Amino acid sequence: MATLSLTKRRSWGWFGAWLLVGAVYAVGLVGILSIGIFVLPVAIIGTVFLVRQPASLRGGPGFVAGLGLPPLYVALLNRGYGGPACQTNQCTQALDPWPWLAAGLVLVVAGVVVFVVRSRRSVQGTA
Repeated sequence: MATLSLTKRRSWGWFGAWLLVGAVYAVGLVGILSIGIFVLPVAIIGTVFLVRQPASLRGGPGFVAGLGLPPLYVALLNRGYGGPACQTNQCTQALDPWPWLAAGLVLVVAGVVVFVVRSRRSVQGTA
């Protein structure tokens, strides 16, 4: 039983690693004209490292969840709703946070659900 718990923890660790790689890809692709060119090599190196570890493929759905983190961050930054956002005499155009929140939540929830379902199936298959 202790081995099963250790395997579950390792699987969540691989999920977290793939989550990070997915988030870095999303940031790199969104910012391709600015910082993306410097961020994408880090994502590629992370992908190569993870793919070379056969056990890491269990956490693969974390990649999808990671793609949802940057949209969630954009939603957080624009939580004051769309329209002008003014602070100390400086006004900027804020984005409507709801589409960003929806996209981020769909990706994160989908990644977690797929991971949990696959984990349960693999545990039931070994029992």
